[in-house]
Amino acid sequence: MFADSLVDRLAEHPAQRMRFVARDRTTLVKTYGEIHDDAVRLMSELRDSGLGPGDLVGVLGPNSYEWILADLALLALGCVPVAIPAENRHEPAEIGAFVERYRLAALLVTRPLPGGAGLPAATAVLTERPVKLGPARHDDVPALPPGVRTIAFSSGTAGTQKGLMITDDGIANTVELSARAWRVTTDDDILIVMPYSNFQQRYLTYLAIWTGCAATVVPPEIMFQALKVVEPTIILGPPSFFEVLYNRVMAAGPADRMDKGRGWLSMYGSRVRLMYTGSAPVPPAMVTLFQELGAPLYEIYGSTEIGWIAMNVPGAARAGTAGRPVDGVTVELGDGGEVVVRAGRPQVAGYVYEGVGTQDAVFLPDGRIVTGDLGVLEDGFLRLTGRENNVIITRSGVKINPAGLEAGVERAFPGVRAMVALPDGAALLACVVWLDDPGRAAEVEAHITRMNADHEPSHRIATTLVRPAEELTVESGLLTRNFKIDRGAVRRTVWTGEDR
Repeated sequence: MFADSLVDRLAEHPAQRMRFVARDRTTLVKTYGEIHDDAVRLMSELRDSGLGPGDLVGVLGPNSYEWILADLALLALGCVPVAIPAENRHEPAEIGAFVERYRLAALLVTRPLPGGAGLPAATAVLTERPVKLGPARHDDVPALPPGVRTIAFSSGTAGTQKGLMITDDGIANTVELSARAWRVTTDDDILIVMPYSNFQQRYLTYLAIWTGCAATVVPPEIMFQALKVVEPTIILGPPSFFEVLYNRVMAAGPADRMDKGRGWLSMYGSRVRLMYTGSAPVPPAMVTLFQELGAPLYEIYGSTEIGWIAMNVPGAARAGTAGRPVDGVTVELGDGGEVVVRAGRPQVAGYVYEGVGTQDAVFLPDGRIVTGDLGVLEDGFLRLTGRENNVIITRSGVKINPAGLEAGVERAFPGVRAMVALPDGAALLACVVWLDDPGRAAEVEAHITRMNADHEPSHRIATTLVRPAEELTVESGLLTRNFKIDRGAVRRTVWTGEDR
């Protein structure tokens, strides 16, 4: 099986390396040969602790060498790694509860706990070797379909997470497709920034191992400080990774914008040959500007359930779209423009733990998968227009897609970090705008007033709340671990808060 063979694959490129940069910028460098040997040793320790094929084993903690080492060792043993979401807290009492909640045979924690508190017998800290576990046994362990190799969780932008059963064939398909489309070679270096509990970052690591290229893991807090040093060639990330440069360029005078050429791009290093962005609305003007500057920035679209759905590639790209459907995927548009996909090798077999009640609405009996995204097809290119569950329905039955309203403000003001439109009572709309410079609040409000004049009364924003961009963090709960706006959290803690 594909996932089981990753440890052996490391031995095929023993001199290649993986780097792990810490927040203090110290760097751990491991060759693939060293990772192979470390993984084999950890496999032996886990096997001696009683773990074996089919056991559900949790992995919890921030990105680190220990995280990916545990993942690779568990896969090679035939265990099923369960990636505990990074936003979950690490207090001892809660860690013990994960074993029961997810019916785990064991839980591996990547870092020592505050205060050196002890852990239950079925848990171990990976920095304390050799690993010694007293595996837990449960009578009601979830029955997994054949081929399921790992379990991850969605980021829960709508307020609820889903447990996703990711298959070996789905992982192999995503890795193979990416290797072909991006023409990955041993000279490449893939940047890993977001949490390993997000499956995309793990798959990117598998892609590096499979193709024999390098990988570099950097905390998001120091990404821009580190990029000039680590010099990646392939970068994937949400729009916020690239909006920083876009805002700088747009704030410069017109004469300076193009004169600096690729000088603007030096913040990403000098070796980048491919940049991909998605997972949140992408301003077309940003992609256009990057490409005018000579940057290889393209939009891409996928989901954990399916893998990649559509992507732009050099020579076949259109700004403002997610690209053409990838090999093996057919895109259809359902009622209201909802994107429905047929995939020959989908990445996920269904849901477990959480979200099971929604499974039949997502995985249709005829093999199609409903994405929840809205879009249109333009000459074979897919343009995304919003999310079905973000559509606002007024009391009079009018459907409002907030994405268009939000984009109208975000495009007009580069200093707008994000905007969320939401219902305010029975028939009114409101919005929350996060500004890099709150002193421009009056300008934004005036623009919204002008924009209202171009819309029907049902689509006009009656109330605007301006907030500082600094509060948009994962720690505040307003961003998911994928750096998407958590609209449920906005409604719970911002719009209905005391400072409204």
